[in-house]
Amino acid sequence: MFGVAACALSAGAEEAEPVAELRADEVTVYGTSNPIAVFDYPGQVSVVSRDDIELLIPSTPSDLLRDVPGVDFSGGPRRTGEVPSIRGLSGDNVLILLDGARQSFISGHDGRFFIDPELISTVEVVRGPASSLYGSGAVGGVLAFETVDAADLLREGESYGARVRAGFQSVNEETFASFTAFGVQGNLDAVASLSLRNSGDIELGSGASLPSDDDISSGLVKLGYQFSEALRGELSWQGFSNSAIEPNNGQGTGNSGDPTLDRDVEKDIESDTFTAGLYFNPVSELINARMTVYQANNAVNEFDSTIPRALGREVETTGVSLQNAAVFDLFGANSVFTIGGDWYEDVQTGRDDATTSGTRGGVPNASAEFTGLYAQLETRIDQPFGLPGEVLLIPGVRYDSFESSSDSSGSTQSTEEFSPRFATSYGPVEWFRVFASYSEGLRAPSVNELYLDGTHFSVPHPVLFNPAGGSFVFVSNNFVPNANLLPETSETVEFGFGVDFHDLLTNGDRLQGKVSRYESDVEDLINLSVDFAYDPTCFTEPTFFPCTAGTTYSDNVDAAEISGVEMEASYEIGGYFARLSYSSIEGTDLTTGADLGTLSPDRLALNAGYSFEDRDLRVGTRVQYADDFEQRDGAGAVVETRESYAVVDLYASWQPSAANGVRLDFGVDNLFGENYERVYQGVSEPGQSFKISASYQFGG
Repeated sequence: MFGVAACALSAGAEEAEPVAELRADEVTVYGTSNPIAVFDYPGQVSVVSRDDIELLIPSTPSDLLRDVPGVDFSGGPRRTGEVPSIRGLSGDNVLILLDGARQSFISGHDGRFFIDPELISTVEVVRGPASSLYGSGAVGGVLAFETVDAADLLREGESYGARVRAGFQSVNEETFASFTAFGVQGNLDAVASLSLRNSGDIELGSGASLPSDDDISSGLVKLGYQFSEALRGELSWQGFSNSAIEPNNGQGTGNSGDPTLDRDVEKDIESDTFTAGLYFNPVSELINARMTVYQANNAVNEFDSTIPRALGREVETTGVSLQNAAVFDLFGANSVFTIGGDWYEDVQTGRDDATTSGTRGGVPNASAEFTGLYAQLETRIDQPFGLPGEVLLIPGVRYDSFESSSDSSGSTQSTEEFSPRFATSYGPVEWFRVFASYSEGLRAPSVNELYLDGTHFSVPHPVLFNPAGGSFVFVSNNFVPNANLLPETSETVEFGFGVDFHDLLTNGDRLQGKVSRYESDVEDLINLSVDFAYDPTCFTEPTFFPCTAGTTYSDNVDAAEISGVEMEASYEIGGYFARLSYSSIEGTDLTTGADLGTLSPDRLALNAGYSFEDRDLRVGTRVQYADDFEQRDGAGAVVETRESYAVVDLYASWQPSAANGVRLDFGVDNLFGENYERVYQGVSEPGQSFKISASYQFGG
């Protein structure tokens, strides 16, 4: 009920209810793996609704999560380079789920996952370690995307329908269009959707143009069948295909001034996720079981016609998960006991037709296999020890085993770990709740970190590179494998409180909010180090060889500390609403004293607006402010600075009652064309952008 989920009033396609009543019922599923009210959850979680998504007219998933505290996307404004971080941890420390299927694609410069916002129904962001439920890779938190189904789209009294939507945004001249059909016939429900996007170079706030040319098609097919009152089956496919023209490094600026280094490549991105699920929920409260089988294939292939050279990286993830939630009374306390297990395997393949072996440097052909078992108890105790109110207790623990292997090295690595968690909240009265938790997180080394080899990147030879003289001599920075990497572990303590006031200042108003502080002690933090330095022999006549440009390797940081504060609050009265979020993150390498490299500045986000009484029209503004940012090395010297910034957006949504099924959305992002840097120094964000979308839904 907080954060981005509260960024806009939630309204049905045709019928609207008071906002406060809708928000009161908001629940999280991924926080505990069972539905629980967001306000009761003993931690921080945000939910983005379908209506929020449409109101923002998003182009990329990062557009949906901009105002969620503790969440950031590095890699620059290209959709192919965006990498999410939660509470200062990124890469393999953030678990990404799509309809329950793990998205394990990891690339140095090509993003983490690929999905069109048009297909998303809801997004849940669980912040903080979730390894007790999800195992390796959830140390920072979980991003869980759910795609739309027929129930999300059907209006009251309808059994079938269709929806068309189209839009435009000016900053990259992007056009998009989608068609979705859905319906229910007897025990069968189905939805099928196709979405198309086309965009060009991105106009930055600095006035520069970022090379980027995308031609995207996305599809979704979902089928559900109710075999009986107790048994339901589901099948789904979600696909994403992008033909892009951009620099080899999707996170690079492509404006070094050297045409050789700045040349674009043809990049083809293919992503397919298949899932099958069975859900068994008989009359007995002791059985509420589900099983999910999935396969996710993510591949990025690129071709440089000037060399010519073709590169490829593919990650195939196959998995199965099983879970049962039993509801019962335990000594008079209402309880839910959840047990489950999962298995999944990641298989990575790298290709490079410029090498004699066909293998790609930095992309080892390798696999990793994970097996986990977990148990969790949720118990609500009324009037504990005679005190007023209710206590919620959530203890849980998970066991994980992990094994990886590489074709090139022939070596294997295995790990076994337990990840416990204990969380509790106490509400002495309905409007106030305090909470605290202790969690241990686990992150096994990835196959890329263990078995890195080959060339990381090439740069001009410091002496022999002379385009004017026709000499194009490059030297390489090379990957160095480290098969002795240790698993990354963490211990996190979080405490906070929430309030939910009705009729606070006047009848009918509502104030809600949650604030918390967390501290994480991380041991053996896995860090990628790039030591860029030319060999002395690069400058020695007469040959200037051998010559390399340093090495890149993964190693463990003995100990690190990450802490922060997060806050989300909302106030509503009549048609007026305001949502406020704040986050602050600090991180230190305790061995060297240096700041950790994944941090972001203190950020404050406000979303405020008005919904007219007849609910035909909503208008509002979003403002995000970020403080000055400095990153220091172990000696205290400033190695990077970014100036503070304030970005203002405007939006409006109109659903004319005279035109049943029509919806128009308008927006202006970065209204004043602020030139600001969000991820790292020297990379500006998009400038002013006008956005519009129109949709029409019909059915019967």
